[in-house]
Amino acid sequence: MSNSSSSLNGKTALVTGATSGIGLETAKSLAVQGATVILGVRNLDAARQFVENTRKEYPSTQFVVPKQPLDLMSQDSVRKFAEEVNKDNKELNILVNNAGVSFMKKYFTSDNVGGIAQTNYLGPYTLTRLLEKKLVSSKARVVTVASITHRTARIKDPKAFLTEWRSGFYEHSKLANVLFAYELQRRLGLHGLTSCVADPGGVRSNIFNSSPMLSKGMYKKMIDMCYSPPYDGAQSIIYAATVPWEKDRAVVDGTPVSPAQDLRYYSRGLFNHPIITRLDGVRGKSYNEDLAHKLWDVSAETAGLPANPVV
Repeated sequence: MSNSSSSLNGKTALVTGATSGIGLETAKSLAVQGATVILGVRNLDAARQFVENTRKEYPSTQFVVPKQPLDLMSQDSVRKFAEEVNKDNKELNILVNNAGVSFMKKYFTSDNVGGIAQTNYLGPYTLTRLLEKKLVSSKARVVTVASITHRTARIKDPKAFLTEWRSGFYEHSKLANVLFAYELQRRLGLHGLTSCVADPGGVRSNIFNSSPMLSKGMYKKMIDMCYSPPYDGAQSIIYAATVPWEKDRAVVDGTPVSPAQDLRYYSRGLFNHPIITRLDGVRGKSYNEDLAHKLWDVSAETAGLPANPVV
């Protein structure tokens, strides 16, 4: 488990994709540290089995298996799940947007959003926005899980990213996650919410199982040999979720940076070499503030939400 010294007793955390891989390890660690962990998952039976297995090893851990499943592919499912969470009067102190997909057949939702962009980005965006009033009142930490692959992508047009299949691949969705996390910090940091990105590095997770190329043969052997286990990959996420915010706050000329400038990307392990972390899009800069603004507004319009946060 994480060696964080912080105690999460009395805190509530929500982790999406919590029944396997990095999400499972993150949910387990937060619960062991004392948090009551809400499991945002599609398969509620798997969630109950996870709780049973974890309590055999850690009897005092506390989990909540909601009545509503969370399928990030469906905006309707996201809304129903958020409604259930919002009805609870308890604070929501930590939100970990972890669940995601990589390899899938071409698919569009009823809103004409590509399946990868919907699951990895618009679903988590919508969930966070629907919970934002509770998150702000709780002065919550929001951790959005990205990937080193975001450094190889560019989003030229936010609308195209959502609605054109080839513009919304995995790497594009992870760049969108970074843009969203930073924009969330800009817009809600002054209200006490803190938002950051966590990059788990190369991890032997279930995400490769659906790839015809990477799930077998030489590629699978390389992944099994070189990539970290989910427990190791979860460490950057656990740290990002629990580190006291002031500990890592940058100081410029003796003055701590403002919340709008306090943009954080936590990473460790494989793929964290400076040569790789200097990658910046296929042709030019992959990230800028104007793009983050536009992506936020287009996402709000697509999700039927107000552009300005409701706090």
